[in-house]
Amino acid sequence: MPFIQYFYVFLWAALAVLCFLIGRRQGLTGYLLSLFFAFMTVWYGLRAFGGLPVFDGVLGHVFRGVLIVFLLVIVFIWYRGRKARLSSENKTVPHAEDCHCEHCEDGREEN
Repeated sequence: MPFIQYFYVFLWAALAVLCFLIGRRQGLTGYLLSLFFAFMTVWYGLRAFGGLPVFDGVLGHVFRGVLIVFLLVIVFIWYRGRKARLSSENKTVPHAEDCHCEHCEDGREEN
């Protein structure tokens, strides 16, 4: 059983390094995922090498809280990026003079 615990530590560490390297291209999201995997490496390392009960009691609640915060932050950043990407795609698409889409109709009403 200790072998699996040590494996998890090295797995989380490998994912942290990989996300950090990819984070240069992905920006903030990649770096936050790298930070998350680094947190998981330390957390599982405390369990595997230190023998601390990190999933029980108060430490278990702290672990769940950190997971929820990371999830909410990553989803917020993803949603904001997706929204910005969709709005930039809508602005760059040329429309014909007789277009009756919602975007063009709103533009005609303003003029």
